[in-house]
Amino acid sequence: MSLFSRRPLACLLFLVPLAVALPGGGLAQPAADATEVRDTSFVDQTGARLLRDVVRIHATPSAIWRALTDQTTYRRWVAPASFIDLRVGGSVEVSFAPNGQAGDPGNLKQMITAYVPERLLVFRNVANPGVPGGAVYGDLAIVMQVDPSADGSTEVTLSQVGYGRDKDFDALYAFFSAHNPDHLRSLKAFVEGGGGR
Repeated sequence: MSLFSRRPLACLLFLVPLAVALPGGGLAQPAADATEVRDTSFVDQTGARLLRDVVRIHATPSAIWRALTDQTTYRRWVAPASFIDLRVGGSVEVSFAPNGQAGDPGNLKQMITAYVPERLLVFRNVANPGVPGGAVYGDLAIVMQVDPSADGSTEVTLSQVGYGRDKDFDALYAFFSAHNPDHLRSLKAFVEGGGGR
């Protein structure tokens, strides 16, 4: 399940770029639909897999930051029983029980290891409710980057860094490959619908 997924393990188009004239008279091909989630994963110089998905959101970095870090706003798009302590060493915790409380044993909990307001949020998993390969989930760094664009939109990148090559990492990678794009689509829909205001 994605860190910010609305659902537990069962889940966790209006910009069409025009062709651009190139020097020499040729036409550039239209870029891929910038509203779609793009998989930009790769293997880094250490040989570790880096799972990375990117989406363009037509909203300001501040609206996206509120959706990611403001407890009241976060509860509206992730889960009503969500708890955010925004500080280094703080946490984002989600209960999937309607009346869940912080510290419940079945909660998903991520420790915040670094942040730059409206630009960067970095986590490590400290508790997860049965994610496939969850034994190694805490070995990953989870990074949310928020990058403003000149056209007023914002590119949001969700990366998971540090995947090894054993069966637990393979299971975790397969799980998040399927679920992280859903998380970014959900964030996009929420913020573009005015939820981050």
